[in-house]
Parts: sequence; C-alpha cells; structure tokens
Amino acid sequence: MYRRGASAERELMRILESRGFAVLRSAGSHRVDIVAGNGREYFCIEVKSTGERRIYVPKEDVEKLVHFAERFGGKPVLAVKFLKVGWRFYLPEKLRTTGKSYRLSIDTPFLTVDALLGKQKTLEEVV
Repeated sequence: MYRRGASAERELMRILESRGFAVLRSAGSHRVDIVAGNGREYFCIEVKSTGERRIYVPKEDVEKLVHFAERFGGKPVLAVKFLKVGWRFYLPEKLRTTGKSYRLSIDTPFLTVDALLGKQKTLEEVV
C-alpha cells in the first residue's frame, strides 16, 4: 500500500516538474504529500491512489491539508490516481462529506492537471 502511494507521488512530481514547477515531496505521514510552485502559483497536495472505482478520504486528512495550505499560502488540492483511469484533481471546497470522510469516485466532477494549472478551461468556466 505504501509503495503504491509513494510511486503515485513520484509520478505526480514528474508531471508537475515537466510543467515547470519546483516540487518537494514530504515522505511519510505529514501534513501534505507534495508542495509545488512556479513563482506564481503554489499547490499543497494530498495524494491518494486506488485500484477501485471510488475512494474514501478521511475528513481529518483534508482538514490538515486545508489548514497547511492556508498557512503556507498555497492552494489545497486532493490528487487521486485511479489505476487504469488516470489522475483526477479535486479542490476541497467543492467536495461534500459523507460523515467522517469524503467519497470520491470516477464519476465525481474533477479537474484535469491542465485545468488545475490553468492551461485548460473547465466546463464551469466555459458555460
């Protein structure tokens, strides 16, 4: 389980670096998994990976992420790699809780990496 998560974190680091971001990974269970910035934008990212079609993220994990991002001055992002589907990015303020956790599935509205980085408009921006 840890190895799959660490592998996903390293993969996301490479994606962000290829788009001009400086990226730092915080190994282990800290407040965030990845911090990335390019001098204009800063992201604090919690990374999850699953082979299922849905994942439950503890509310506490998201609260830690948001709190850290506020203090750091970055945008909090929840990044989920659904194996065999790909990366999905979520902004915590757009998520709904299901009690003690957030339920995310491949059907939950998400951002692509390009939409997250402002390289592509989201459907909400177009409409």
